[in-house]
Amino acid sequence: MAEKTILTVDLYDNVLTEKANDFTGKVSITGTIHNSDIAERIVKARTEYRPETILNILGMADDIKIEAIAEGKSVVDGVGQWLLNFSGPLEGESPIFNSDVHRFGVTFTPGKALLKALKLLVPGFRKAKTGPVINGFTDSTTKSVSQVLTPNAPGIISGAGLLLKGDDPSVGVYFTPDGADQTPVKVNLIVSNTTSQIIIQIPALPDGQYLLSITTQAGAGYSLVKEPRTYQYPILLSVGSQPGGGEDDRPVIE
Repeated sequence: MAEKTILTVDLYDNVLTEKANDFTGKVSITGTIHNSDIAERIVKARTEYRPETILNILGMADDIKIEAIAEGKSVVDGVGQWLLNFSGPLEGESPIFNSDVHRFGVTFTPGKALLKALKLLVPGFRKAKTGPVINGFTDSTTKSVSQVLTPNAPGIISGAGLLLKGDDPSVGVYFTPDGADQTPVKVNLIVSNTTSQIIIQIPALPDGQYLLSITTQAGAGYSLVKEPRTYQYPILLSVGSQPGGGEDDRPVIE
């Protein structure tokens, strides 16, 4: 019998209901894995191929899949199926495309192997500390959600418990470059701030991928807590076009 895997699920107060003792669960993300990490895992599984060779093949496979999806093909791999979709209101039988309201996206359906792996997961519930929760990030320039960062332009962070409060110097909004031992970049300009939304000016970030985080001392009912609390949004946000070879291997899922 296959071994079960226990993953931590943090319990947060359900902001959509006033019912007492009602929570929503968020999986505690354990890290980020790239094609380079996949190549290393394949090598550890005993193969005669070098990591560089595997990484090159994975990158080429990514490029071919992207090309095929953009051609309108249905792409099926060992993880699942990828299909283009189209969103936005259309008027009449000869509608006019408007990039402000119309867009192509990607639908992902998990495959049998992934669904089987999900059945082996067991939640380990824990009550989350009162603190910020990020539910999404909207780039005001491109209108993209949880995908793109436009430097020196507005961005909207949505969630709960987002009030930036407290005298600790760590309180604020940060963008940390993806990778080990990277220095976070603190946001200098907060345009507006409520418990459910923060509007910022995105710093002048160089091309790359970043993790968004918020640190605050705000507690329940606008109170202050002694120790600052941080929430890191697990989805990587990208500045600029990513280089080929699988460096940006995060699919946009709708």
